[in-house]
Amino acid sequence: MDATTITIGIIAVAAVIVLAVIVANARRERRGAEVPVGMRPGYSDEQLERTVLERWMLVGVVLALFFAVFFPIYWITEHNRLTAQTEERFVSQVVRGEALYNEACLECHGAGGAGGATSSPYDPDATWPAPALNNIDARYEDNPNIEDIEEFVFETTAQGRPGTPMPPWGAPEGPFTDDEVEAITLWILANQVDEVDEAEAAADLSGEELYQANCAQCHGAELEGWDSGEGHPAPPLDRVFARHSEETMLGILRNGIYVPTGAIMPPWQEGYMYPGARFTDDALERIIDYLREQQPADVLDDDEDAPDDEDDETLEARASGTSG
Repeated sequence: MDATTITIGIIAVAAVIVLAVIVANARRERRGAEVPVGMRPGYSDEQLERTVLERWMLVGVVLALFFAVFFPIYWITEHNRLTAQTEERFVSQVVRGEALYNEACLECHGAGGAGGATSSPYDPDATWPAPALNNIDARYEDNPNIEDIEEFVFETTAQGRPGTPMPPWGAPEGPFTDDEVEAITLWILANQVDEVDEAEAAADLSGEELYQANCAQCHGAELEGWDSGEGHPAPPLDRVFARHSEETMLGILRNGIYVPTGAIMPPWQEGYMYPGARFTDDALERIIDYLREQQPADVLDDDEDAPDDEDDETLEARASGTSG
């Protein structure tokens, strides 16, 4: 028996008692109905001190017993009631989220969030990898830029990813309300796999091949960079060693660059071109080695005189709010 049934039962019993009292009073008053109420004699002292007092004392005892039983039962069952209600709402949101995902996200991110691809905004003849969404928990669990994965998924879905084919789905620019975006978020997080395998396909690729397959679509095949004109440029990397140390670049490649308005650069350790798999540090270091090979001589000379790699706090700050 749930709390709602118990509460209704108690209220029904109380209503019967109140109704009985009203009927009893009505019968007593009917005997003297010919005398106006204002002209009827008041209670005697003996009645006030005995009959009337005892009657109201009985009412007080009944009410005290009622609340003594009602409140403990309500308190004991309230947790289960709220839990059941929360679970019911969660299930309904997840079911709704699956329908919305299939409507808006399936085409790019694949069935079950397993990953896929769409057209590149930079080259109509090229494809843009859409990452797997069924391993977000595992991919971001150690990312220092993401404190709350649910909030991150919600914001990314609502605001999109500037500079990528991922549009904003939330209001005011997108077609979905916050409740609908939340439903999609809950469905994604309810369908997570436990682990993310290593991107073995990257093991045999050189740094140049990894760069051209994963980085050139934004930063240019010749490291020249790209600017959409929308305030989210992909900076040129032909002099990146003048801006960052190798340790900083490795941190950015691992964790991406994330700001409240959206994920400007994804964490490439998750392996966007290999849905459901991670890049190892070795693969990321091969990309950095390739970038070093492409730097002008004056940049490398300056780099030799540069201070040691930043400490963890500086690295995290750069990876959280600077360009790559």
